[in-house]
Amino acid sequence: MRCCDECLAAAMSLHDAGRFPEALSLYDQARALCADSPAYWNNRANTLLELNRLGEAAESYRAALALCPSLTDTRVALATCLQGLGRIDEALVECDTVLSVHPEHAEAHWNRGLLQLLSGNYEQGWREYEWRWKKRRFTSPRRQFDVPQWGGEPIAGRRILIHAEQGFGDTIQFSRYLPQVSARGAEVIFECHPQLVNLMRSLSGGIHVVPFGRALPRFDLQCPLLSLPGIFGTTLATIPSQIPYLSEPVGSRQFWGSILPATPGFKVGLCWKGKQYPDPGRSCPTGDLAALGDGIPGTEFFSLQMDEEHARLPFPCNGFAPLLLDFCDTAALIGRLDLVISIDTAVAHLAGALGSETWVMLPYSPDWRWGRQGDTTPWYPNMRLFRQKEINGWVSLVEKVASELTRWCAARGRAPYSAIKA
Repeated sequence: MRCCDECLAAAMSLHDAGRFPEALSLYDQARALCADSPAYWNNRANTLLELNRLGEAAESYRAALALCPSLTDTRVALATCLQGLGRIDEALVECDTVLSVHPEHAEAHWNRGLLQLLSGNYEQGWREYEWRWKKRRFTSPRRQFDVPQWGGEPIAGRRILIHAEQGFGDTIQFSRYLPQVSARGAEVIFECHPQLVNLMRSLSGGIHVVPFGRALPRFDLQCPLLSLPGIFGTTLATIPSQIPYLSEPVGSRQFWGSILPATPGFKVGLCWKGKQYPDPGRSCPTGDLAALGDGIPGTEFFSLQMDEEHARLPFPCNGFAPLLLDFCDTAALIGRLDLVISIDTAVAHLAGALGSETWVMLPYSPDWRWGRQGDTTPWYPNMRLFRQKEINGWVSLVEKVASELTRWCAARGRAPYSAIKA
């Protein structure tokens, strides 16, 4: 067993260093020595999960559980794999199995919440979503204040701090709730990422926006941003979907009007890469975008990436990364375009919130907010969803988007919106 322990330690070191293929190779070499070890199968599955080899990871997690059924974290990780494979009912069973024995298991509640939201069961989903603050390694730290958290009670005449959490896209999507808080008679202070402050000041309702790290004025109550949908009892039928609810400042609009004047032809914005964590599978490899460049007459592409990745695309694409200083600049650039094509990232939410025509390319197992099926979403009526038919099926998905883009251009003839709205 000592040799097995040494193999596991070496493979785990490679895993922790991000050298996942090497770690997997070492795990597989050690199989004969370690086949009776639940830790071996669990850790091997963790590495397979990082490599997005979900089916193999699920099999490895099941092997660990066959040897030791009480491994609750392993069962929760198995549920994550099953969700990624689109096997939602099986994933729920695994979460419920954990919670039947450990009713306070935060990770099981969290996964169960995501599964319920993905399935459209918002009432249960929002309730479970509150377990995020007890989850290990949650993406946002829990804030500590000496005032109570708002739970939906009457708030007229009081001052409330709503604080953003998680990523840019989450803040853009759920900022739509802030005017609703204001409409209940409260004075609303909104604390968010510095890159979003100027954009958030375009919200209606007299919201006072401050960046993270700035001294806060006095307030009576506080609430995390993503707790608002649950407080308002949001269902699929009651999602606040008045679009647009954000707009770019006049100064940004004028600046980008001079940078990108109206010209003949269609201007299409592209965003194909998001943060690798927590979901590397949502980014599209640049080589898989090739079909978009297959000669659609009169179409010009513009990168909406805030880095220089546009230079690596397999077709010409204009890039303005050095000029995209914050999301107001990105919003103003989007305002000069006819169409935005994006993966699931903040750019998609921004274009949706601005009311721009937006196509979103989704991985096989999408984030909960996009639901399990359909090409539309109640969160953004101006948005069209394109879904992978198989895991990592970017090439076929992009081919479909390219085909639809050809039809889209043909249907609009020679009078692109960008030339009309200038």
